[in-house]
Amino acid sequence: MDRRHARMSRRLIPGLLALALGAIAPARAQTIAAPPTTPAARPRIDLVFVLDATASMGDEIEPVKQHLWAIASRVASGRPAPDLRVGLVVYRDRGDREPSRVVPLTRDLDAMHTALMGVEAEGGGDQPEDVDTGLALALREMNWERGAAKMMFVVGDASAQNYPDRDREALIREARERQIEVSTIECSGMDAPGHAMWQMMAERTSGLAQVLTYARDQRMADGSTRTVMTQGGNTFVANRALTAAEREEDAEVLARRGVLRAARPSEVESARPA
Repeated sequence: MDRRHARMSRRLIPGLLALALGAIAPARAQTIAAPPTTPAARPRIDLVFVLDATASMGDEIEPVKQHLWAIASRVASGRPAPDLRVGLVVYRDRGDREPSRVVPLTRDLDAMHTALMGVEAEGGGDQPEDVDTGLALALREMNWERGAAKMMFVVGDASAQNYPDRDREALIREARERQIEVSTIECSGMDAPGHAMWQMMAERTSGLAQVLTYARDQRMADGSTRTVMTQGGNTFVANRALTAAEREEDAEVLARRGVLRAARPSEVESARPA
C-alpha cells in the first residue's frame, strides 16, 4: 500500500509544484477516467517549509509568509484532494537567540498557519546564514511519513555559511536519495553564491527554483493606477495596472514582452515590500 501511494504521489508532484509556484499553464486533460464507482485515491503529501528568519528578511517576512501559505493552500486544493501534512523549519545563524526551530509535520493546518504567521525576523548579522542547518533539520529531524511524496521549499535571501561540521553535498545527496524534492524561493537581496546554491539545490533534487516577485499598485497624481514589480534585486514598472494573470508571471518575461520597463532610481524605493 505504501509503495502504491508513493508511486501515485510521485506522478502528481510535478503538477502540484507547478500549481504551488503559480504556473499559468493549464493542466493536461486526463485521457483515462477511473470507473465512477471507484473513489479517487488520496495522494499522501508531506510539505515542509525551510524559512530564513534573520533580520535581513524583516522588510519582506510578512509577504513571504503569505506566499508560503498560498503554496500550502494550492497543494491542499489539488484534485484528488491530498492527505496533506505541513511542517516548518526556521533557521537563522549560530549565536542568535533562537538559531533554529522545528515544527513537526501535522495535518492540523490551522495550527501550522498559526506557527508560520508567528515567525519573526531577527538575528543574523553578517550576510551568510546557517542554511545547511535548516536543511539538516528538515531532512533528519522532521517526521517524514513513509510512502508519502515529500516536498521541501527552502526560502531565504542570503547564501550559506560554510561551517566545517556541515557537509552540504551530503545533504543534497541525501535529499535526492530519499526522493525529497527541494524547491527554492529566492527573496530580494540574494548574492551570486546564494543564487547559484538555490539553483543547484532545486536542479539536483528535481525541484523548481523561483525568484519571489512582488507586485504593488500605485495610485498616480492623474488618478491612474500602475503596477510596480520587484524580483530579486530588480524593480520594474508597468504603465497600467496589471491583470491577475500577468501578476503570476515572471517579471523579466513581462519586461521582454514590453509589459514592464526597468524602474528609474526614484521609483525603486516605492517598490519595496510593505
